[in-house]
Amino acid sequence: MVIFPCDQTVQSVQYRPVGTLPDPPTMQAQTAQAVAVRDRILDSAEQLVSDEGARHLTLDAVAQAAGVSKGGLLYHFPSKDALLAGMIERHIDQLNARCSVERSRLPDACASTELKSWILGVLQPHRAREEAGAALLAAAANNPALLDGVRRRYAEHVAQLEALGDGFARAAVILLAVDGLMFGEAWRVTPFTPAQRERILAELLRLTDEVCGPALAAAETQP
Repeated sequence: MVIFPCDQTVQSVQYRPVGTLPDPPTMQAQTAQAVAVRDRILDSAEQLVSDEGARHLTLDAVAQAAGVSKGGLLYHFPSKDALLAGMIERHIDQLNARCSVERSRLPDACASTELKSWILGVLQPHRAREEAGAALLAAAANNPALLDGVRRRYAEHVAQLEALGDGFARAAVILLAVDGLMFGEAWRVTPFTPAQRERILAELLRLTDEVCGPALAAAETQP
């Protein structure tokens, strides 16, 4: 390890073997194109499950919907399980990103911050949220083991709620209500109007303050 003095500015230099050149613009364009094709395949797979059900998710159907050849799809996703894993991975990444954005918008870090960021990140209108149920439904129907990443994230949320002590049960009810609304909307079975939905969201946030407030006060009074 090389330690540089604090008053010196060190320019970051990417290592390249002797005799090699930086990636040409053409290669960079090809990489961007490959990412775009991969996303289009995932979009088509989610839409297919959402419109026609998990049993209609086949590699041939997804390739046709995405406008790529079967070989082109297999280049990105060598099997159906790989495609499903890609759908789940993208869903988790997008959800984490939305929750991070909502967390940054909350005024102060407190006991309710994590739960509020989850409520807002999951329930704010967003196409990826609306199609999330498609990815999860398809994975559960074909290979439940693909949901291991989702299970781990859920376990992390439950562990955070345990820190609330007596408020754990009520906070868990809020978490379950959020998930119930998310899946109900993803599967298009909820009858709530936009106005009713706004009232539900506001009540979930109010309940979060009610549940987490006493827990925070109790923690502050401990020596």
